[in-house]
Amino acid sequence: MRLRALATLGALLLLSALAWAQSKSTKEAPEVAAPPPVSLTTLVSQVRDRFPQVEGEVVEVQGKTVTLGVGRPQGVRIGLAFAVYRQGREIRNPRTGELLGHIEEALGRATVTQVQDRLSVATFEGSDVRPADRVRTGTDKVRLTLLTFKGGVKDNLLEAVSHELYDGLAAAGRFDISLGDQISVWLAQQGITPEAFLRGERVSDAAAQFRAENILAVLFKTVERKPFMEVRLFSPPRPEPAITTAFFVPPSIKPKAPGQFSASEQARVTPERRPRSFLARLLGGDLEAGAYSSGESAIPLKEVARFGFPVVAFDMGVPKDGIPRLLISDGDTVYLYRVVNRELVAEWTYSGYRVGRVFGVYLVDLDGDGVPEIVVNRYDAKLGINAVILGVRDGTPKILVQDVHSFLVALDETGTGMKQTLWSQYYSPETFFAAGKVERVTVKNGELASLGRVAVPESFRATGVTTANILGKESHSRALVYIDGYDRLRITSGPEEIWRSTSPVGDGGYLKLQHTRYVITDGISTFYSMQPTPLAVDLDGDGVDEVVVPQNQLPGMIGVIFRGPAGVRFQQVNSGFEGVITGLGAIRGEEKEPPTLVACVVHLTGLLRVSGESQIIMTSPE
Repeated sequence: MRLRALATLGALLLLSALAWAQSKSTKEAPEVAAPPPVSLTTLVSQVRDRFPQVEGEVVEVQGKTVTLGVGRPQGVRIGLAFAVYRQGREIRNPRTGELLGHIEEALGRATVTQVQDRLSVATFEGSDVRPADRVRTGTDKVRLTLLTFKGGVKDNLLEAVSHELYDGLAAAGRFDISLGDQISVWLAQQGITPEAFLRGERVSDAAAQFRAENILAVLFKTVERKPFMEVRLFSPPRPEPAITTAFFVPPSIKPKAPGQFSASEQARVTPERRPRSFLARLLGGDLEAGAYSSGESAIPLKEVARFGFPVVAFDMGVPKDGIPRLLISDGDTVYLYRVVNRELVAEWTYSGYRVGRVFGVYLVDLDGDGVPEIVVNRYDAKLGINAVILGVRDGTPKILVQDVHSFLVALDETGTGMKQTLWSQYYSPETFFAAGKVERVTVKNGELASLGRVAVPESFRATGVTTANILGKESHSRALVYIDGYDRLRITSGPEEIWRSTSPVGDGGYLKLQHTRYVITDGISTFYSMQPTPLAVDLDGDGVDEVVVPQNQLPGMIGVIFRGPAGVRFQQVNSGFEGVITGLGAIRGEEKEPPTLVACVVHLTGLLRVSGESQIIMTSPE
């Protein structure tokens, strides 16, 4: 009897211990709301499956609300976006009669707000949609923002995981990926913790602020002394996450050795006492602009010139004589200077051909003779665009071509520091920038001659444009870098968009052109901001360009775009300049010396902010 009682008591104690251990384990284990991926590849598959490729048709139209004949079984979910189009006539092979396809007319975009088994309801943005029109997903890449939070995990491991996750998503071929660094900064300013964000707090606000259509948020932490990831996929306006999961970092992922910012797969270990690169110091906030002097670790600056007018147009180049040139305009007159021993020496001034106001100037060596031509873009509200190209004879500027009714933009397509190529984008009285109508041009027999069409994205505008080898030294061509109509920086290679900023950049609000389009007798005015030109420059000496661009939405802010292990990265830097940055330039350093950066900072005054003064500021030798 006693043995049976003891056995019963022992069993109860064992069950109690197991229950206590289970409750303790349950309490300490992280919450996992979905089967955890066994690898990042599985996580990528889960994310990809949230954006299915679906085709269907419109079955009903009521104003801006459309009903689609596809539902849950096809993978439709709230927030899924469809391209809406009208299928037209058949196109057949004239010899064989084989059906090649149909003519399609793009109508707009439909975003799903309700889903049922056999239908879904969506909000339509566009025009002239009718029942029987077609819808589909998968034509455009899904915009996805990768947002990572560090919490108890070493930087090199976080970078390695981010790199593999970024590459996996990019290899899926479904995503246009951007990094959410600016969202992280904004959340910190708002006092929102990563844990609160993963619970859904301020997700919609962050998405609206940075135009993030989908956010993949990853919080790194340490659990049981091992690196751990909590993952949420948000697709606003849906408040709850589309994916909720958590898992340990796969042990196959090893921390990356520290290297340079524009890192290749073979990152180089930095010697112990090696000086920090210019890029590292710039991103580290070592720019001390306020006092224009150097501290122990600051980047020293020097004011080399001050003008009593706002500089609205700025460009720099280094021709074959090796002497840097600086070109500026106050809107009426064009000034050219040589940069000698960090001082400006006036070369000539041009005040002729005053048809409209100057909004852009470029130095470009079109004929390769080492003497750059000068491109001056002017605009008049009644006459439109009137560009002129100047040549220099005996040290005096002369008109080579005038009355050019197109936007002209010069590009350095070889990375030599001097622009050699000229593009022309048609001016449209209806749309201002004629979308996609860009040509390569040159001067021939006193006229502007076309050298052929240039394939550019529809969002391309001939203002705020440069080229850069930011994709790496192994890339055979320089990427096109430009600011679109929404103040977003875009990087494209041929027809493929490589990267797009979530944060606004540029902002040429200091220089807006009023364009009036007349409908019958009434005029509709639209204001277009002319953007500062992004600067492509190798800041860390690895042969790969970084891109520096003003962010005049806040005075003195600049954005630095560089290629890191996880792809193209964006970091905002406070230059300390108390004004609007209207131009950036660079002079290459000799041998292993860092480049000299040049900034034009304008201090606007008065109620209309059309007057003021300008400073030309340069970084000084170390």
